[in-house]
Amino acid sequence: MDELEHILREYGAFESEVRVFSSKLWLQWCSNCREVCCKALYCRETFESPFLFSLLNKYSHQLYNNTQKAWLSEAGCKLSVGRPPVCYEFLCNTILGAQQTGMHRYAMIVLSKLISHIGKRALGSRHLIEVMDPADLKKIKYSRFKKRLSEARNAFDVVQLYFKGHQLEINDLKVLSKISKQCG
Repeated sequence: MDELEHILREYGAFESEVRVFSSKLWLQWCSNCREVCCKALYCRETFESPFLFSLLNKYSHQLYNNTQKAWLSEAGCKLSVGRPPVCYEFLCNTILGAQQTGMHRYAMIVLSKLISHIGKRALGSRHLIEVMDPADLKKIKYSRFKKRLSEARNAFDVVQLYFKGHQLEINDLKVLSKISKQCG
């Protein structure tokens, strides 16, 4: 298996884990919301990015609805993998405002940045989903991807424990800071 195949498989598996966890976490707000933050124009990024499109073709069997709703259903997005990072990054004021503490908000923000983090600087300064020439995807260094994935995985483990009631120690905060220092 070549490096790109490893990247696709590992990215897809991690994205799926993050999607399941964050969906459960945000369900209490999103299920009662009258506003629809998802827009079909975000779905275009899945088609425009050779990386996301490769994920879609390889691991998702959801058909694109060519109407204004794209993959959006009454229950939310139907895509299990291949979602643009913006789909994970968006946290509305209702969700952030409902967090009990600043640490809860911080953990939510880190969770929302995990998928973006693993694609940062995949090829030069370009994010993984910004690599527009499919041939350039073969140039992505697996070692660079693996480092970012490891950082995201470690932060994800900390976030999951935190939302299960564990207190964060100084080492946990250091793990989260690898993601949050790049949160802008």
